[in-house]
Amino acid sequence: MSKTSGLTVRQHEREGIEVPIELVICEEHASQVRFSPGSSAAGEHGIRGMAVDISAGGMGLECRHFVPRMCEGLIRAFTPDPLGIAGDGTPILDVMFEHRVKVRRVYLIGREPLYALGVAFVDPQSDIDQRISALLKRIHASGRHARPKSGGGSHA
Repeated sequence: MSKTSGLTVRQHEREGIEVPIELVICEEHASQVRFSPGSSAAGEHGIRGMAVDISAGGMGLECRHFVPRMCEGLIRAFTPDPLGIAGDGTPILDVMFEHRVKVRRVYLIGREPLYALGVAFVDPQSDIDQRISALLKRIHASGRHARPKSGGGSHA
């Protein structure tokens, strides 16, 4: 009889990145997960933050809003540098990557507050590796240096 430890083992090699993201809570969870209009959220059902690593299994994110485990949403990763500035002063960003995700891990990592979210891609297509490679090429072409891989990890 084999024994298992119950630990989750990482299945994919991570690549450090640093790009702005937006996470929009999916319709099925929107009635339970809402962000206050007084907060710095992107809207009632959306938050912004930074992607800090990526693999074929998911992404590691940092954001200022708590999102509960098992919550699903749509993640959008934007170009690191704005295309311009809108009339209201907000940067105009180009979407480089978009995929449905499920929150697997949530850790408070700062007093501001700052949360590390580990999200897993939901039903990734067979071309997920190519899509991630294209994302990484765009990041490197922008002249941005990726974050070094972390040892602990924050995503599935």
